[in-house]
Amino acid sequence: MATASPMDTLRELAEEALQEATTQLGKMRLACQQAEDQLNQLINYEQEYRQRLHTNMTAEGMAATNWMNYQQFMTSLDKTLEHHRQHVAQCQHHVSLALKTWQEKKQRLNAFETLRDRAMATQLLRENKLDQKLMDEYAQRASLRKDNL
Repeated sequence: MATASPMDTLRELAEEALQEATTQLGKMRLACQQAEDQLNQLINYEQEYRQRLHTNMTAEGMAATNWMNYQQFMTSLDKTLEHHRQHVAQCQHHVSLALKTWQEKKQRLNAFETLRDRAMATQLLRENKLDQKLMDEYAQRASLRKDNL
């Protein structure tokens, strides 16, 4: 069984870190998408509610107590919308951080793979030179044997 070189170990650790960063980025993107969907649902609800209110007011009018309840509800809904907007902004920030981390991990893995590829190319060049040297020696010995015969 071949033992892993330190470079192989570092590359494997970098690959594992990249996988973890990829998973984390996916989770952050999913959470952000869900937060954006919730915000859009709230915005749509607010628009529908305002439209219904407008329709009811123009058709039938509205009692003062209902108007006050409406204003209180809209204030509460506006606060909720602002809270969700902040939440979406935080999610987008977390996605940006997770993407930056992923890019760093990917760059690190690429660096280790480049070093590994260079080391393999250097090893292959050494082996080819050794093979060529052995072939040259073999040819030289064969030539000397011919000359001696």
